Amino acid sequence: MFTSEKYTPYRLVGLAVLIELGFVIVPLIIGFWYSLNRVQFFQIRGFSGFDNYWRILTSPMVGNAIAVTLTFSIVSLVLTFVIGFGLAMWLERSNRLNGVMQAVVLIPYMIAMLVGSMLLKWVFSKESGLSDLILAPMGMGDVSILADPNTAMAALVYNAVWRDSAFAMIMLLAGLKSIPGHLQMAARVDGASAWYRFVRITLPLLQVPIFITVIRLFIHLVNTLTYPLILTGGGPGTSTESVVLKMYRLGFSDNVLGQANALAILVFIVNLALVAVLLRLFKKAGNI
Repeated sequence: MFTSEKYTPYRLVGLAVLIELGFVIVPLIIGFWYSLNRVQFFQIRGFSGFDNYWRILTSPMVGNAIAVTLTFSIVSLVLTFVIGFGLAMWLERSNRLNGVMQAVVLIPYMIAMLVGSMLLKWVFSKESGLSDLILAPMGMGDVSILADPNTAMAALVYNAVWRDSAFAMIMLLAGLKSIPGHLQMAARVDGASAWYRFVRITLPLLQVPIFITVIRLFIHLVNTLTYPLILTGGGPGTSTESVVLKMYRLGFSDNVLGQANALAILVFIVNLALVAVLLRLFKKAGNI
């Protein structure tokens, strides 16, 4: 019945669609249903409508988690982008030394997020970490990085910058490589300075890769659970408890799955908006 050639595209994508339905759409529908009910220990106690959403939106703890997420994401995004851009500009030229340096920069990105965060937790730990060896000679031997709200947030940001700068470098390096070399050469012949070529040629032609990198990094940072869960545990107190960590604790520590799923649906809507922006940028770049 479906052997006709006109059904070939449907047969090719059919399996992928079924997998998508099984692993994404079905859990999403179940999660939305849970968000409309009072759920404890995976048992539905009764229909509550949008009560879970109201509790989430008016909760001061969730408000704190949103503030923590925005602080962490924006500071990490700025530092990660600037360092990644600098590395891409520095390592743009193809030679053996730059090839080695690119491999070195990629090492943190190749390490699993869980392992990398555990490694940094060991480094920042006061009891067994290396930070004491650096801080003690400067008279700051009593400083405990992960026990202070400000330095704990700084450690969280460092974790993100340490690992994700390589991703920014890869994206921006690909953009730099796509700029036609004859444009730079013609500008040099006309006597244009390096700064003038950067402002008038590099930045305009790198506009779309920059926007794609920024949006992609922001989506990643907003949704990252591993960094706060492993490195700081959300503490001290709730000073580094992000939205996804709050969602995780609502579901698996407090066992209020209705509220956890309501928060997950709200985060999903924000992600959809960010992905829509990303797709428009891809379309503008001509990649889809």
